[in-house]
Amino acid sequence: MLFNGIALLPEVAYQVPDVNDDAEHVLFIQQASDAWASGQDPLDFWVPQVELGFPQFLYYQSLPHLLVVALGRLTFGLISLRTLFDLVRYLLLVGFPLTVFWSMRRLGFSAVAAAIGAAAGSLISGDNRYGFEYDSYVWRGLGVYTQIFGMHLSFIGLAALHRVATRGSAVIAVNPNSAAAHFNLGLLYRQLGQTADAQTEFATAQRLDPKLVAPSPASSPIRQASPTPTPTR
Repeated sequence: MLFNGIALLPEVAYQVPDVNDDAEHVLFIQQASDAWASGQDPLDFWVPQVELGFPQFLYYQSLPHLLVVALGRLTFGLISLRTLFDLVRYLLLVGFPLTVFWSMRRLGFSAVAAAIGAAAGSLISGDNRYGFEYDSYVWRGLGVYTQIFGMHLSFIGLAALHRVATRGSAVIAVNPNSAAAHFNLGLLYRQLGQTADAQTEFATAQRLDPKLVAPSPASSPIRQASPTPTPTR
């Protein structure tokens, strides 16, 4: 992290005009800040600089921008929004190994394995394919600022799913005859890519309640599990 922090320090030490999508992200932050200051809705404002004008935040993820706006309010405007934007991007890039380490520990990896994974997390490279590599975010790169948040949240979300799956197993241990619990745990296992475990849970659920319909292995993963499985008609 120290090496990465030093290597990426020019990203915050020098303010030069952006040559990628970060120019638009800074614009959105400034417009949202102006809307907030004038009493308008910071989630619904007009951006006249984009083509003939566009309500950007109605169609685009806005939380990363609003975080910078909120930091600007908390610092009472003593730090410019552009500087705060660069700092947030810098800290998220430098701190990415911490997220990897924490997530791997939550997934059950040893401290040594998690440390190795965290160290390797900064080595991801995709040859300008909009992936997790630094070139997606730094000044010379592509400027996909909001994806930095997704990069962190993808690991956190995976660790959270694993925790839910573990707790789901505990619920079944307490109530092994709950068909709905087995069914929903099967859906979760399917999201995690544990197909064999998922099919086992689906089979158990159908044995306990023959009216339940188990999704076929070839079908696409279900995005959201329903609290009550859908019966056959």
